[in-house]
Amino acid sequence: MKPVTDRSPTASRPRETRRGVWPAVMLALAATSAAGATGWTVLAPVPDPVGFGGMFAGVLAGRLVAGGGSQWDRPVWRGGTRQVSDRIFVLSGPAGRWAVARDRLPEPRGHAACGPTTGAICLAGGLGRRGALASVIEVTAAGDRIVTRRLPDLPAPRVYAAGAVVGGRFWVVGGMADPAGREATREVWSLDLGAGGAGWRREPDLPEAGLFVPATATDGRCLYVLGGMATDAAGMRPSARSYRLDPAAGRWERLPDLPEPRVGPASPCPVAPDGSLLVVGGYAEIAAVPGREHPGFPPATWAFDPRDAIWRRGPDLPVTPVPDRDAAGDPGPSPMMGAPAAVWRDLAVVVSGEVRVSTRCPAVVAWPLARAFRKDSP
Repeated sequence: MKPVTDRSPTASRPRETRRGVWPAVMLALAATSAAGATGWTVLAPVPDPVGFGGMFAGVLAGRLVAGGGSQWDRPVWRGGTRQVSDRIFVLSGPAGRWAVARDRLPEPRGHAACGPTTGAICLAGGLGRRGALASVIEVTAAGDRIVTRRLPDLPAPRVYAAGAVVGGRFWVVGGMADPAGREATREVWSLDLGAGGAGWRREPDLPEAGLFVPATATDGRCLYVLGGMATDAAGMRPSARSYRLDPAAGRWERLPDLPEPRVGPASPCPVAPDGSLLVVGGYAEIAAVPGREHPGFPPATWAFDPRDAIWRRGPDLPVTPVPDRDAAGDPGPSPMMGAPAAVWRDLAVVVSGEVRVSTRCPAVVAWPLARAFRKDSP
């Protein structure tokens, strides 16, 4: 895919490097996590000085593709407003720099349910300029171009839902009808992606409570839903609950809880060669401090082994000191929420995200999957 120059006011100039390749020294992360763990790789940041929350990501024609999302022009305590993006970025190799695709999404879209599959990325709902969206699109690559195709609309608008592709169907889990609301749905819907497939089909509801910004994962047969913000008659609370749905059986199974809640972890969760699921990013509790004093998110990640039904500690995320609490963007890298994850070149890659209240980060971090789930990993 050919790089193009984005002339928008938020675009940053690519860093000049020898022979145009991101320097190898940048691939060795100097930042240390709160637990003292190192080893995350820093890839080139997305080409925007602020970064985005709620992007989509996936692999098309061997390249990492990410786009959409939202960002604030100023933090909320400075009267900032949130904007939604239609831009798409392409990374050809782990040592390279992102290119800005000439093609854009049909409309600005952030915080959509994202279902990557072989050769395509499906996006359902999300946040648009006027609120929650019901539209659904499929993103593919055709040579140097990014191509989008309209799929059947969701039965109702949804934002902050989670998505996955399981058994040839695009699943959309939970979410909210109103991005400013306080009530999430328990509804789960799926769409047949095969030729001649019918429209959206109602699936078994989530157990117990509605969820928004959970993470999804799949082992190729079952759908997993992990964490998120739960809402029911008792109110809103961070969730540590984990569920598995076997589509053939048509019922949800409660799995062991996460060691601590996780709201907005990177989704879909990367899956290691041994089948373990990695939960990266998100937060455990609502910070009871003014937005400017937000402490950031916890660095701990968690790995779930579906075979033994146990959780263990994953590799801690890097933490970088805050350079400017009144900026809309933070260069990072730091623990994030509301970021997409993708498995690419045997790496678990997490793209951009929110690192404090209304503060985005363009950093992109990766962990070799062969290391991420070892019993002796930090």
